[in-house]
Amino acid sequence: MVCGLALEARGVLRGLPSVTRGRLTVRVVGPRAAVLDRLDLARTSVAPAALLVTGLAGGCGPDLQPGDIVVGDEGDPVLRRRALGALDAARLRHQAGRLLTVDEIVTNPTAKARRWQAEGVLAVDMESAHVLAWARRAGVPALAVRAVADGPLDDVPHELLGAVGADGRMRPWAAARLLGRPALLGAAWRLGQRSRRALGNLGRFIRTFADLPGEP
Repeated sequence: MVCGLALEARGVLRGLPSVTRGRLTVRVVGPRAAVLDRLDLARTSVAPAALLVTGLAGGCGPDLQPGDIVVGDEGDPVLRRRALGALDAARLRHQAGRLLTVDEIVTNPTAKARRWQAEGVLAVDMESAHVLAWARRAGVPALAVRAVADGPLDDVPHELLGAVGADGRMRPWAAARLLGRPALLGAAWRLGQRSRRALGNLGRFIRTFADLPGEP
C-alpha cells in the first residue's frame, strides 16, 4: 500500500485488524511522490504481489460526495475487478473512471467542474500516476484507489496548502497559523472531518479487498 502522506497511511491503517495489517507493506512517498525512491524492491525480502496506491483525492465528478471511493481506469484489470468487487461487498459508494494526477491541488468548484467538463476527470490527486509508472517499470501489478476528501462543490483554502512537507508530516508552523485564524481553523476542521471519513472508508475497502478469496 502506497500513500502520499503519512497521515493518509495512518488513517487507513487505524481501523484495520492486525491480521490485515500483517499482510501489508506500507510506504509513504510524499506529496507529488517526491520521495518515490522509497519504493525500492531490492530493500524488501519479498516482492509484493500487488501494489495499491491510495489516499485522498479531490472530487470533480458532479455526483461524487466526500467519502466516496474512486477506482482509477488505469492499472491492472484483474486488480480493478477485485477492487470493484470489494467495494460492492463492503457496500461503499464508489465510481470507476479517470483519476488525474496534478502538480497543484485543485482547490475550488470552478476548477473542479472544468476538469470534469473538459477532460472527464472524476477526481484529482498528486501521486497516483507517478506510482503507477514506477510499478510498470518494476513489473508489479498496480491500481489507484482513492477516497474523496473534498467534493466538487467544496473549497480548499489556499492558506492550508503547504502545511504538509515532503515527508508527509504536518509542518511545525502549521498548527500555530491555524490557531491564529478562526475561519481558517474552521475550514481545516471541516476538511479534517471529511478526510477522516474518507480514510475510514478506504480502510473498510482495504480490509474487504484483502479478505476476498484468491490472490490479488
